[in-house]
Amino acid sequence: MGFLNKLFGKEEKGKVNAENEPKIVENEFSDEQFNEDYELKEQALENILGEMYDMVGHAIIPFAVGGAVDMYYFPNHIQGTGFATMELLDPHGNGPKPNRLGTYELVAFTKELYNTSGENQTPFNLIERRICGIFTTIGNYSMEAVLNPGYLRSAKRR
Repeated sequence: MGFLNKLFGKEEKGKVNAENEPKIVENEFSDEQFNEDYELKEQALENILGEMYDMVGHAIIPFAVGGAVDMYYFPNHIQGTGFATMELLDPHGNGPKPNRLGTYELVAFTKELYNTSGENQTPFNLIERRICGIFTTIGNYSMEAVLNPGYLRSAKRR
């Protein structure tokens, strides 16, 4: 089980164990805390985006260890589908560096309807994979830099 602690534990900076290796602290959240955190996020998102779809697009390699984010789908509120992350913030609110509005998860929308067919190359699947890649990139970068909401303005107005 030592390799799991190295993989999922947190390293205490400057502290070492008897073998002079960095000291690893085990995850400090109980299953109940994670479940409560998940339910609160789900409730908050559903208040805005409508009922969440009952299937989650789980990443093969978890985001916490370098993989992609899990994708959560909201097809019941808009003509199309909403996407959201629910794993950037831990139960204590740690995650992306806070911006002027605080901490956050990510949300995006497409006009494409959720794809329930078994086909892989539908317009929905293509945009879903693209958004997942964008969310993963932004999620990783947001741990290192403050990202404030805003919009781009062109240098010249036409």
